[in-house]
Amino acid sequence: MIKFLVMFAALNGALATALAAMASHHPSLAGQAYLSEIFAKANSQHYIHTAMCLITALAAYLTAQRIWILSSSIFGLGIMLFSYPLYLFAFTGAKIAGFLTPIGGVCFILGWLSLLVAPWSLRTPASEKDNE
Repeated sequence: MIKFLVMFAALNGALATALAAMASHHPSLAGQAYLSEIFAKANSQHYIHTAMCLITALAAYLTAQRIWILSSSIFGLGIMLFSYPLYLFAFTGAKIAGFLTPIGGVCFILGWLSLLVAPWSLRTPASEKDNE
């Protein structure tokens, strides 16, 4: 699962970059300030949460704690449900997947909140137990 999440993050980093390059030359975004804002929102959230997906996947690898896999998966789901529908709307004007965007936003929030739980799942060395 960790390998899949790292590959997912790598592909999404490339996808976010390719879409940003494509948007700079796309005619439908050129004169449409609203669509450009929608694209910018999708792209910035895509980059931020791709980085979090990668960081939490690597934390899962380094610590062998399942909470990090959960966090990474939630961030990945958020990308698919938030950014992808916004890209679709920005490039085509199609609102058919617009209902997914708020669900993706909730996934982003849950991903961040899952990081609150992560420190308690870490195993601490005996020397640090006295400081808790």
